[in-house]
Amino acid sequence: MSSLKPLQCLNLDKPQQKAFIEFYKSLGEKPATTVRLFDRIDYYSCHGEDAAYVAKLLFKSTNFVKIMESDGQQLAYVSLSKNNFEALIRELLLVRNYRVEVYTKSSQKKLGNEWTVEFKGSPGNLAHFEDVLFNSNNDMISGSALIALQVRQESKHRTIGLGFIDVNERRMAVVEFVDDDFYTELEALIVILGPKECLLPSVSAEYERIQQLMNRNNVIVTLRKKKEFSLSKEDIIDGLNKLLRFSKGQQQNANTIPETSKTIALQGLGAAINYLELVQEPGNHGHYQLNLLNTKRYVHLDAAAVSALNLFPKPGTAITSNAFRWHSVLGVLDRCRTPQGHRLMAQWVKQPLRDYEMIKDRHDIVECLVGDSSVRAELHNNHLNKLPDILLALKRLLRRKASLQDIFRLYQVVLRMPKILSLLDSLSSNVAVRNILYVPIKDILGDLKLFKSMVEQIIDLEAVERGEYLVKATFDSQLEERKQEMDAVEGKMKRHLSSVASDIGLEAGSSIKLEFVSHHGFHFRITVKDETLIRKNNRYRILDAVKGGVRFTTDSLSDMSEKFSELKEAYEEQQQTIVAEVVRVAAGYVEPWTMLNNQIAQLDCLVSFAVSAVSAPIPYVRPTMHREGPSVLKLAQIRHPCLELQEDVNFIANDVMFDEQDTTMYIITGPNMGGKSTYIRSVGVAVLMAHVGAFVACDKAEISIMDSILGRVGADDNLSKGLSTFMVEMVETAGIVRGATNKSLVIIDELGRGTSTYEGCGIAWSIAEWLAKESKCFTLFATHFQEITDLATYVPNVKNSHMEAIVDGERLTLLYQVKPGIMEKSFGIQVAKLANFPPAVVELAQKFYNECEDHQSNLKQKEDPKGLATLKKCFDEIDQFDAEKDSYSLSPEMLESVRALLA
Repeated sequence: MSSLKPLQCLNLDKPQQKAFIEFYKSLGEKPATTVRLFDRIDYYSCHGEDAAYVAKLLFKSTNFVKIMESDGQQLAYVSLSKNNFEALIRELLLVRNYRVEVYTKSSQKKLGNEWTVEFKGSPGNLAHFEDVLFNSNNDMISGSALIALQVRQESKHRTIGLGFIDVNERRMAVVEFVDDDFYTELEALIVILGPKECLLPSVSAEYERIQQLMNRNNVIVTLRKKKEFSLSKEDIIDGLNKLLRFSKGQQQNANTIPETSKTIALQGLGAAINYLELVQEPGNHGHYQLNLLNTKRYVHLDAAAVSALNLFPKPGTAITSNAFRWHSVLGVLDRCRTPQGHRLMAQWVKQPLRDYEMIKDRHDIVECLVGDSSVRAELHNNHLNKLPDILLALKRLLRRKASLQDIFRLYQVVLRMPKILSLLDSLSSNVAVRNILYVPIKDILGDLKLFKSMVEQIIDLEAVERGEYLVKATFDSQLEERKQEMDAVEGKMKRHLSSVASDIGLEAGSSIKLEFVSHHGFHFRITVKDETLIRKNNRYRILDAVKGGVRFTTDSLSDMSEKFSELKEAYEEQQQTIVAEVVRVAAGYVEPWTMLNNQIAQLDCLVSFAVSAVSAPIPYVRPTMHREGPSVLKLAQIRHPCLELQEDVNFIANDVMFDEQDTTMYIITGPNMGGKSTYIRSVGVAVLMAHVGAFVACDKAEISIMDSILGRVGADDNLSKGLSTFMVEMVETAGIVRGATNKSLVIIDELGRGTSTYEGCGIAWSIAEWLAKESKCFTLFATHFQEITDLATYVPNVKNSHMEAIVDGERLTLLYQVKPGIMEKSFGIQVAKLANFPPAVVELAQKFYNECEDHQSNLKQKEDPKGLATLKKCFDEIDQFDAEKDSYSLSPEMLESVRALLA
């Protein structure tokens, strides 16, 4: 974006500037995440605080911000070309999650406040900007799903109704569920659905907490009037009757489907339909599906687990770049070659399956593709990468804005699919490949035979090879007449080519060629070395010199080129009626094209799983999944798929062995930087990958179907949400305690660090004991609290393990290997040395540590709880490092207490 060049100034005189400043001031305040833009026909402008933000975003500098001034009033502005505007819209709506308002003039008056909002856009409502966001140069990689929520408090129950719309996929869904005070189920749904925007009727009472939840999950909140959530069922049904695609033989009335019985969710869906103005667009009619959301179909993931496992890259990061591939699990798995594949892969990663049969089918197909390298390579390298984004063409078809080029791009898909089908046929001895990929694709291609035939009858395929998209002249008598006239002119130009070639002594069609480019029309081209042949000849006019040679023309050729252009323009005008009819007929094939798009996306994702499995430093293995029986989780030599892709990393693998009847919790101790966090994340990522349908980064894997993966890793303030480190920790851990079952996997790292040592240790112990005794979930609990390791002596299903390290004198060697038992020390002082702490600091820390450790032992023998408490506070205050003095500073009172204890 930094290569974009801004326009320098507005084309406004003083009176116009004065009128605009007055109008802009009258608009009043707006949310900081809304950008106002003004369409000035040949260019765009933005003003005030927006100007500085946009200049920094687009041009990486505020130096391009100008000032308009009138009667002492100033207004900052920056001018944008059309390219600047389009780049800005994409960045704001698809990356930054901002809203956009575009103002246009409602009259041709030179002065006055005649600006009105013409277009509005938000991350969940891109309809007004689809032509800018999704064209042939910009694939529709990201989704734009939108939800609308209603909350009903009934006695002791809180019922949430949710309406969901994905405009790109033309899907609607509703769900109603009872939730707790912390909206645990709602957050899990947000992770599964991945909405960009949420509509709420207000932010008071319960909705304020929902807004906070949406903010935590980077979902933009839009407030709508309460009456929009109170539409009558009849009005909503009327809209659905127009939008829904009913099956053959099905009663054409939305009242007859079970989804419309969810009255609370249906009102939310009605608000979403109105917000997106779906009914007003005829192209939407009869093309939407409405389903009930099944929340039990997927493994429960909370936002903390998504963050802990690094499932997704940071916003704006290109996961297709090898430099960033290892930054996230999605980056590792997503080797897709189509835009629809990329979209589906992101959906699959946040929707790990709980259905054993569906997981098995995916594993079967991936195993088949892993085993046949030639088919895998052909699909990945030679076929999938040549398929266009079908959804983009369908969007234009439904809005009746498609061109013959769009129709032809779909036709190319039909031509390529038989080759893909042939490759799948060679694998069809695999039942899953046959039933899930080969047969459905074959059936869909059968439904598209008439579409293929229509294109071949109507589109001039020879003209397409020249880059022109025309209806065959033989299809219409008037077109044929125009074509004959064009051919006659073209024949004259070719005869003129022969005449000029003879005149300058070159061979026509070889040394001198007749060519066409849009800005020159028809012209002649010769090599640079032959340019001397025409240099001093007045009959020839040089147009330009390019790498391929010198372009020139004659007066006669210019006249003929102009005549040809007029005839071609008339031809294209004549064919518009036919093109409109072709588009109308093609729109009738939206359903099979949508199904084919989904099949291509599915195939792309499964091939991607296979490619990622075989291209890893050590190939991934197929996990053995268990549907029933006692829960097990056994991973031999587990690796982290992201870290092992880093350059110069020799990853040290480890094992994990869970068994419902023997071990459900491992308490892991060990030095800082010793690999505890990496180890427990590796286990979580492996379980998720297995449930998604991918192979796993280990030597052997045996995994029972899990109902949830819950995580608490790392300790960070969330300043933008007003939450401290400890509060974030408690909110996330509370979700784990409430949601974990004996079919869950829980990973917890360093719980209790955000508060005092005693309180932190107490909280960590109680949570560990609850998970071990009550939830009985598989838990990896990494901690520096040595006291918690005593839990293994009280609870038989708890085991201790540690990350191995060796201390040789002053030298600390981290081995990154998991061993049974307890690590007695954390080696914090040794790690401080590795971090190049000042020697004076390290020495004083060691001195205090030795004295406190010795005296703590004496106090234990004397059973002096008061002394132990004082000493513990001393340890807490030792953490306060004074960088200026290169020393640790204790309060005077604490120093006095320590002196008394150590005396």
